Amino acid sequence: MKTRTRRGLASLTTAALIAASGLLVAPTAQAAEGTNSLAAVLTAKKSFDTDKTNFDIVTAAVLAVLAAKPASPVKVLTDGTTAVTAFIPNDGAFINLVTALTGTAPATEALTFAAVAGLGIDTVETVLLYHVVPGAAILSPDALKANGAKLTTAATGKTIDVSVKGTVITLGDYDVIAADPKVILANVDINKGNKQIAHGIDAVLLPVQLLKLGTKSLAAVLTAKNSFDKNRKNFDIVTAAILAVLKEKPNSAVKVLTDGNVALTAFIPTDSAFIKLVNSLTGKSPITEAAAFKVVASLGVPAVENILLYHVVPGDAILSPAALKANGATLVTALTGKTIKVSVRGTRISLADYNMKLNNPFVILSLLDINKGNKQIAHGIGYVLLPTP
Repeated sequence: MKTRTRRGLASLTTAALIAASGLLVAPTAQAAEGTNSLAAVLTAKKSFDTDKTNFDIVTAAVLAVLAAKPASPVKVLTDGTTAVTAFIPNDGAFINLVTALTGTAPATEALTFAAVAGLGIDTVETVLLYHVVPGAAILSPDALKANGAKLTTAATGKTIDVSVKGTVITLGDYDVIAADPKVILANVDINKGNKQIAHGIDAVLLPVQLLKLGTKSLAAVLTAKNSFDKNRKNFDIVTAAILAVLKEKPNSAVKVLTDGNVALTAFIPTDSAFIKLVNSLTGKSPITEAAAFKVVASLGVPAVENILLYHVVPGDAILSPAALKANGATLVTALTGKTIKVSVRGTRISLADYNMKLNNPFVILSLLDINKGNKQIAHGIGYVLLPTP
């Protein structure tokens, strides 16, 4: 669940993500007020080994930061009188992160830590602080009730989104490529009975987009197959529309879809969506996709261009987990002055456009996050978004 605030999506942030639920339920009543610090627990064993399930690397990272910056806010972990909850990645989590960053699995925990330290002390400090949630301890019973919560961390301005399904607790961070950490149920409530407690997690929480996003464009994905067929669930008609606009107007703003360096989210109508539109316009259902496209093209290049731009939302990709939490959000599109209203009920994501006569498009759950891992991603929709009444 990558559910992060993105440039150009202020409305998404304010109206949807922050509204998720805001806070955890009140901590379970507990008599535990001991002052044994998490640093004391971690540094009781601080040598590297071959056990990927313990916490040698995060311990080394804490010590490295405090050695370089004795006044770092990370020192809160040494003060057992200050209540915090920490989510601590096991050694396997750091090994997986280094593998993703370098393309090579480190042979030892020592080499893993060297790669982490190579990111720079300031970066390591920020990452560590992002794993710390100030305030009364959040014990596992509370965490299991925290679906939809947003946790404020010790890293300035950075939050963690919580998702709970059954006994699986997933934490959402700011990297849309890296795996979302899950709480390891065998490692919950570490240091229980004290003001500082921790839960083990199986991946590192990342407060920034650390893994490099790809630059494969949506045009490259769509035009890999650009012939009409009988499959109404793919995107032949929207592909043909893009190609037609760019042929007529090579400098059209639609060309942004060919530049994978420009981040955006596109909502792309299936062939079935265009066939429904043509049926509404003409009163007849076109026999073929080619016939449907002919009617769409007859609207004129400027009109088709506007329709296409209305399906594009500039700014960092809105992946499906964020979209599912975006009820009430307003998306600013690439078509000047035009927005899309988002409504979410359960897993149904509806997009309200400017046409009151036709059905509002909905996101097709089996066609989410197309081109994921790249700066440009898309979601399939079941009707065409219309920027005019």
